[in-house]
Amino acid sequence: MIWISVALGGAIGACLRYGLFISIGALGGIPFGTFVANAIGAVAMGFLAAVFRNTETWSSPLRLFLMVGILGALTTFSTFALEAVDALRAGRPAVALSYMAGTVVVTVGGCWFGYLAGQNFGR
Repeated sequence: MIWISVALGGAIGACLRYGLFISIGALGGIPFGTFVANAIGAVAMGFLAAVFRNTETWSSPLRLFLMVGILGALTTFSTFALEAVDALRAGRPAVALSYMAGTVVVTVGGCWFGYLAGQNFGR
């Protein structure tokens, strides 16, 4: 059951990421589809981490479906890295650096915000 939960969640998360990539794309050379996917995933990951630490009633398959499956496939460090390298190779270091810095600040900050928001959920 656990493997099926992760696989189904992964399929959903990958489709969500692809949908964001197609619908948002790049703006000003910055790949905002991936940026938005990583930002949403970071907030959701922080929130769920807090919820699952405070709530014993949610099953392990559900936790793995959401966090490893959906959010693991929705967010992507490898695509982020490739997009930054592509910007550097295209001679756009300012775009690459702003994308890298922005992604780190927004995703770590978003994960922290999500965790704080989820701390009192279900109490």
